[in-house]
Amino acid sequence: MDPLSQAVLGSMASLGAAKVKAKMRQKTKDSSDSNDSNESKETPSLKVIALWGALAGMAADLDVLIRSSSDPLFHVQFHRHFTHSLFFIPIGALIVSLFLKLFRVPVKRSYLYTFCAYATHGLLDSFTNYGTQLFWPLSSTRVALNTVAVIDPLCTIPLVILVILCLRTKNLKFNDAAIIYVIAFMSLGFYQRERVTNFLTSKGLINEQTQRQMIKPTIFNNVIWRGIVVDQDQAKFYAVKSIPFGKIKLYPKSESASIVKENEIKNLLKHYKSQKFPYDYERFRSFTSGYLHWGQDNTIVDSRYSILPYSSQAMWDIKFHKGEGHVVFNTSRAVDINSRKEFLKLLFDF
Repeated sequence: MDPLSQAVLGSMASLGAAKVKAKMRQKTKDSSDSNDSNESKETPSLKVIALWGALAGMAADLDVLIRSSSDPLFHVQFHRHFTHSLFFIPIGALIVSLFLKLFRVPVKRSYLYTFCAYATHGLLDSFTNYGTQLFWPLSSTRVALNTVAVIDPLCTIPLVILVILCLRTKNLKFNDAAIIYVIAFMSLGFYQRERVTNFLTSKGLINEQTQRQMIKPTIFNNVIWRGIVVDQDQAKFYAVKSIPFGKIKLYPKSESASIVKENEIKNLLKHYKSQKFPYDYERFRSFTSGYLHWGQDNTIVDSRYSILPYSSQAMWDIKFHKGEGHVVFNTSRAVDINSRKEFLKLLFDF
């Protein structure tokens, strides 16, 4: 998800760890009747703990710095890779604590908080549909639960407010409320995804000819959903509006595109001399979980993303060329005014 969401969830995790640690310390104190005045002096403030958590919560996304000037898919391959793995959590947390040591914060003082905060990053990302390699190096499978958008203000803003209230009042019950809220919001995402899936099935759009489908929320919300339904030859794109526990409807506009087949790729690659194209295609196929369709001029499009939920228009794609080297990686994230108006119309058309 976006850096703010990762930061606030990291703060929530570190504040939760602080609460548990304080309760354990209190129990120990009550049972031993000892004076912990020295230990209490060394206990960091909630604001400091939240800051450590925010840094650790965002740290995994430093993988965006892994780039190559000659290989345009290098950053695609390594984003949400090893730094997001569950097995990397102890190492990632240690790196953050070693960074804090530069500011005279002992590792043993910060590590519990950085560990809990770093652990939230990959887990949170796995709820989106970008794909996160949670189990690397045991598996390179990209986990994508498709229950929340990469950016969703209704998820993030309430958490920010609750954490700010927690820090201002020094009342950890606000942090507890934030934890309950994020669990409820993610649970709502599962409900919404299944509801849209069942709706498309009831309309006959997901049927016995369907080979695979992906149901995912669109950007900034979990009300407008993109349905991608793949049969033997076509990827079909649908827009569904699902008001939680309310009305659900299918928009009449729908586009389709020819899916990319392995035999087509093999035949196409015979016409190109670069030895890197098969490797590039395989990386792009893995990144997209195989959701690929043909775009204009033989471009290979990531079917998962488009500005409008019913559209086959590419946000990014790859293209082979006549020369040597890697494929061309094209990105088109600019939103024209008509697309913006159309999206807002879908979102606010009640």
